[in-house]
Amino acid sequence: MFKLNNYINILILSILVTLVVIFNSFKDISTNLQSIIPNSEKKELLNEFNKFKSTKKIFLSVQGLDKTALVKIKKLEGLFSKIEGLSLEKVHESKILKKYKDNYKLYIEKIDEKSLDNLNITKRLEEIKSNILKSNFSYFINKQDPLNLFIKDDDLFKNFSFNNNHLSIKNKAYISIFNLDNSINTISKYEEIYDSIKEIVVYEKNIKVFSPIFYFVENSRMIKNDVNKIIAISTFILVLLYLVILKNAKLLLNTIITLVSSILMSLLICSIFFDELSIFVIVFGISISTVAIDYMFHHYMHDYYENKKGFNKDVFLGMITTVGAFVILSFVSFDLIKQFCYFSIICLLFSYFQFAFLYPKIKFSQKNIHTKYYKLYSKIRPVYVIFFAIIILILSIDKFHFDLNLKNLDVNNAQLKKTEEYFKNNLNVQKNMPVLLKAKSIDKLIENARILKKEYPKSYIPISILINKKNFLDKKLFLEKINLENLKNKLNKKAMQVGFKANYFKDAYILNEDKPIYTEKYLNDLGMEIIHFKDYFLTYANLPKNKIDEFSKYEFVVNISIKTMFEQNLSFIYDELIVYGIVSILFILFMLFLSTKDNYLLSLAYLIFPIALILSLSFFMTFNILHFFMLFVILSISIDFGIYLSSKEVDKSTYVAIFYSLLSTFAGFGVLIFSKVNALFSIGVVASIGILAITFLIIILKRPSYDS
Repeated sequence: MFKLNNYINILILSILVTLVVIFNSFKDISTNLQSIIPNSEKKELLNEFNKFKSTKKIFLSVQGLDKTALVKIKKLEGLFSKIEGLSLEKVHESKILKKYKDNYKLYIEKIDEKSLDNLNITKRLEEIKSNILKSNFSYFINKQDPLNLFIKDDDLFKNFSFNNNHLSIKNKAYISIFNLDNSINTISKYEEIYDSIKEIVVYEKNIKVFSPIFYFVENSRMIKNDVNKIIAISTFILVLLYLVILKNAKLLLNTIITLVSSILMSLLICSIFFDELSIFVIVFGISISTVAIDYMFHHYMHDYYENKKGFNKDVFLGMITTVGAFVILSFVSFDLIKQFCYFSIICLLFSYFQFAFLYPKIKFSQKNIHTKYYKLYSKIRPVYVIFFAIIILILSIDKFHFDLNLKNLDVNNAQLKKTEEYFKNNLNVQKNMPVLLKAKSIDKLIENARILKKEYPKSYIPISILINKKNFLDKKLFLEKINLENLKNKLNKKAMQVGFKANYFKDAYILNEDKPIYTEKYLNDLGMEIIHFKDYFLTYANLPKNKIDEFSKYEFVVNISIKTMFEQNLSFIYDELIVYGIVSILFILFMLFLSTKDNYLLSLAYLIFPIALILSLSFFMTFNILHFFMLFVILSISIDFGIYLSSKEVDKSTYVAIFYSLLSTFAGFGVLIFSKVNALFSIGVVASIGILAITFLIIILKRPSYDS
């Protein structure tokens, strides 16, 4: 006979699957670490910074400087250049930039005042003449500055050299640099470039290839592979566990459908609230769904699904306490924690309503579950456990330190870091760090760049080669004071006396009277990268790492380091997490008092002992934001067990339900300790310690007199 109640669960799942497909909720899942950085203008600026070509260069190095190495790098250059969106960078500057430098040479370069003071025109001309006569080949003369009065800035990449007319580094390897087209700006396009390059170099030896975009691709794939592995292991263990425990195919099938539905419902709603969802949230969501199983076990073991019974108050209070704690923690202004909390709230509420109200309508006959019972020690009074926990807390707090480095939540891509270090060391850029420069106008942007270049001569600021209006007028005034026109006349007169043709130095020391006028297009033609963002013009620079405190004082400098950006927010977030964590603990204490007045100390032990044991980890490691967050999650979970075991209706079925709930939760969270991703590993470690603490309490705590 057809019963609609038996198919409601499948119908709900079908509707949710349809909605998730329609809204394409999975497209919002991100493996990018930037997706968990708190939203701010700096995060927007970081996204703008990643649009610059300089952030997406690809470096190719072939070891050796012999003919074989040269042939190999030429061959690889040809193959790389055939990849769509990839182009070989020209070593020589553009004609437009060269013309600009020639026109404004006297404004760009510094004047050597010492040479000016000790100037002997005749002597210098005699030296030039002598060099010309002695040279077997043509002798280069800087006809714009034959007296060497102006000094060019040092080249940043002074470790570059040319061997066999090809760029090389430190006389040990050939190097080529490639640019990515601006249209290459998504993970999928990065993957296409990455796969094409790897296909070319897979069998090549003595070569190194690196690009910052490789981190996006490799880390993303490492995280995906790790997450898939964890999900597969966790799902297999859970299904096997439920199959062994329940021995009821109908209940098992419906339970799996409910858990999948709760995850899909959470994903659907969270994808509406957030532009990007961290992939870690999906793993956390699957783990938190194993906590929701707790509600099913308690209803099933107490025969709520076969016989008509009233409302299970203890399960409801446990659910409200857990969900309430997540609601409080969701106010923390850190997207990853918000996503965890929203996902958990939806998942737990959805599962509870199905297990508490839908399942009694579907009806499941209770199978005879054979469980071995062991006489537990159960002699330790709760007050002793609480006292012991307080001592551990006091000792642990002294060792407690926060880890403010976001990178420590990511995968440790040691091989790629090693390759990056090779290029940094050989290109001599390891001492600099990237920053953004911003200004309301292009002229002001150039002025800011020149201020920094003057302050930090070894820095790399491409736009600082240009002249802004103020510098132009100041330099013009200075050059007029030293009377360049008179100097040029003397030079031409002395040159003829020494033997040079008339007007041989006619191009020397010509002062351009026209102020340069800049537009975005003109700057792009010059090879300068600028971006118009909101009311600002942006460009990039590489400034000395050891001067970060100095240049950070400039309002126009934006440090877009993920580590720095996260640290600036993290101190505030930790303070928030402590405040909301304390509020959640007070809420839990209130719920404990409300539900377990007669056994308050027993319930309190389930709160304070897991805290103490988790914080004792501070003796061995530094706490990151996810360790700290999971501390409160475990409290909100562990207190459920405190409520159940403090109930006056506690019986063998309660212990069986708790035992299976612990196994399920451990299978969901504990498996994360096998993750290679530090974020998931952090969650797994704290969860495992917390679950072990709860198990330990169940074994040793002295029970109330009415507990059979």
